[in-house]
Amino acid sequence: MIDSIIKQPDLLPKLLVSVRAPLEVLGKRELKDNISVVDWHMPVSTAPNKYAISLKSNDTTSRMIKGAGNFVINFMGAEHQSVVLSCENRDGMFLDLFETLGVTKVEADMVESPRIKEAKAVLECEVEHELESGDHTIFIGKVVGPRI
Repeated sequence: MIDSIIKQPDLLPKLLVSVRAPLEVLGKRELKDNISVVDWHMPVSTAPNKYAISLKSNDTTSRMIKGAGNFVINFMGAEHQSVVLSCENRDGMFLDLFETLGVTKVEADMVESPRIKEAKAVLECEVEHELESGDHTIFIGKVVGPRI
C-alpha cells in the first residue's frame, strides 16, 4: 500500500507534514495548525504500515507533533513545487501557512491533524515512537489513514 503511494513518478521528493496541536503563542495557549517541509522521510514497515519523518528537535512542527501525537504526510505533485519550496524556512507559529501558501485545509479522516486537499496522496499517522538523534527527532507513525 505505501509503495503504491510513494512510487508515483510525479511526486516531489520533499513532502509537507501537517499537524494540529495546542501551542503557546505570545503567552496565550491556542490550538494551531501548521505545515512543514520534510526532506528526510521513509517507509519503515509494511506490516503494519509505518512511515518515519525526521525534523529538527527545536522546530515548531516537531514540538507540535510531540503534543498532538499524530501528523499527516502530504505528498505533493510536481505541479506544486513552488508551494513546497515557498514553505521552506517558514514557521507556522505566527502565520497561517495554509492561507499563506494558498492550499486548502481539510479535516483528516482518522487523526485530528488536518490534511492538504491538493496533495496527490496522504498518509494519516499516529505517533508510535519518537527517537532523539542529535539535533533531530525521528517520528515513526503508524499509518491509520492512507488516501490516494
